[in-house]
Amino acid sequence: MSHELFREMKNYLQFGESDAAALCAIHSRIAPQLPDVVELFYSRLLKHPGGAAVFRGHGHFDDEAAAQATAQATMARLRRTLLTWLDELFRGNYDNAYYESRCRIGRTHVRVELPQHYMFMAMNVVRLELSTRIRRINLPTHELDTTLNALHKLLDLELAIMNQTYREDLVRRMQDLERAHYEQRISEAEHLASIGQLAASLAHEIKNPLAGISGAIQVLGAGMAPDHPHREIIAESLRQIDRLDAAVRDLLIYARPKPPEKTHVDFAELIGHALVLLREEPSFRHVRVICENMDTPCFVQADEAQLHQVVSNLLLNAAHACERGGTIRCRLDEADALVRLTVEDDGCGMASDVLVRVFEPFYTTKARGTGLGLSICKRIVEAHRGAMDIESKIGKGTRVTVEIPVGM
Repeated sequence: MSHELFREMKNYLQFGESDAAALCAIHSRIAPQLPDVVELFYSRLLKHPGGAAVFRGHGHFDDEAAAQATAQATMARLRRTLLTWLDELFRGNYDNAYYESRCRIGRTHVRVELPQHYMFMAMNVVRLELSTRIRRINLPTHELDTTLNALHKLLDLELAIMNQTYREDLVRRMQDLERAHYEQRISEAEHLASIGQLAASLAHEIKNPLAGISGAIQVLGAGMAPDHPHREIIAESLRQIDRLDAAVRDLLIYARPKPPEKTHVDFAELIGHALVLLREEPSFRHVRVICENMDTPCFVQADEAQLHQVVSNLLLNAAHACERGGTIRCRLDEADALVRLTVEDDGCGMASDVLVRVFEPFYTTKARGTGLGLSICKRIVEAHRGAMDIESKIGKGTRVTVEIPVGM
């Protein structure tokens, strides 16, 4: 806190030399009464458990006698400190040294974690008691008004200084949190970048041999009779190769994202095409899909392939979450220059600790999968300047909302 701020506070309150002189003039008459003000202050404070706990300290002692001795020593020190603080109110010297001493007191309040409301209430006790005792001095009316006005200005100045120390502490804590959060994000980004590079390298090495294996198996299958006992083995091998190929594709998309190549896309038609293809998936054979608001075209400026990937991924996730006979609701709405896609299932739902991590790359609760599906979806949606949100409850199901601007 700067001295310039202290001068600004005094100027704002119009606290000047005449105020200092008025307070200094009664020092000799008010000083003998200040110990009584100290006792009143602490008797009032100790009646409130919250305030008393702060001023009694935070130490833990096995020996009760030691604890009491420490508490008594602490209270004696605090009484002396308060007496000095009260006495300095009437010394007439309100320079930078005075200001620095007040800042130290404010920082002490912060350090011992005194709640701010206790500081304000305690200042009210001091204000009322000092005002009462000044009135008993029997000053002439004009001098009494001047002295009380000066006291109120000074106590407001004291509050402003102490409140500023709380503000500085809050700003410091926020900066520390922001710095820690930023450093954590940098570390995570570097870690994910390393994983992404490794994944891309592995995916590249796997993709071509995988295509060769798939082609060879298809050739073997083509030469078998329809009733050959090994045809099912061939079919299952090809399904597993397709699964590996999808995982490799996800790794490459995540590691090497492409900016969207936007065209005029009918969102409703795209969803219909995705559902036709997904009907061949085993997880879709025993669920019901209800489409709403898709009878008319709904156009957006988007990358058709990327948007198709988002829709397919969300529908597949919903199907995987559903039990046999489950229902998936897919709805399109258009409002405020946005198209909103909602995919809702009545499946198992997600716990809160899982929900907060669903967009993390490589995070998955499935036995199969890369954990990149939703991360890629979110990245695609944000590349289209859209937003994606997920709500879920255990045993109730999951709702995913995607919003895409109609045009760019």
